[in-house]
Amino acid sequence: MKIAYLVHSTSTDNESGIRSGWSDPELSLAGYQQASSLAQVFQNCRFDAIFVSDLTRTRQTAAVAFPGQAVRIEPRLRELNYGELNGKRRSCFTHPPGWEIRNRFPGGENCLDVQARVHSLLLDLARENPEQRVIFVSHRYPQLALEVICKGSSWEQAIEQDWRETGIWQPTWEYQFQV
Repeated sequence: MKIAYLVHSTSTDNESGIRSGWSDPELSLAGYQQASSLAQVFQNCRFDAIFVSDLTRTRQTAAVAFPGQAVRIEPRLRELNYGELNGKRRSCFTHPPGWEIRNRFPGGENCLDVQARVHSLLLDLARENPEQRVIFVSHRYPQLALEVICKGSSWEQAIEQDWRETGIWQPTWEYQFQV
């Protein structure tokens, strides 16, 4: 199965220095403009299915980037649940980098929980049709889970090499999943 991954456009929380997690901000004006430019990138691309997290920022990104196309809402593509820290300023996150791999946020998840959710989705989709080409519109940690599941990276490597850390953005990332 071939997977294209698209990160949601800029949200109001992104602009305010807030880590949303499972809180549910909308896209900012800049986010709508970004999604609109993605519509041009994807106008001639065809996917067997478009899957989006059930959070507003991904649904809005998909609606603008893929106008008139059906999307499938998929809660397993949600961002990491920061628990008590959902919707808090970045400065509230005082743990060292990588702490969240095996440690759950109070009332929330860790990276291994996200990996299990995403892996479950991939297995279900591969059973439906192992030859399909899909696109996911999602968040940071589900993408990092794809790096771990599909490319064999460790969580430490995925976090260290994350484009959000290196500043090297691109419209999509490609992954291959085989059962």
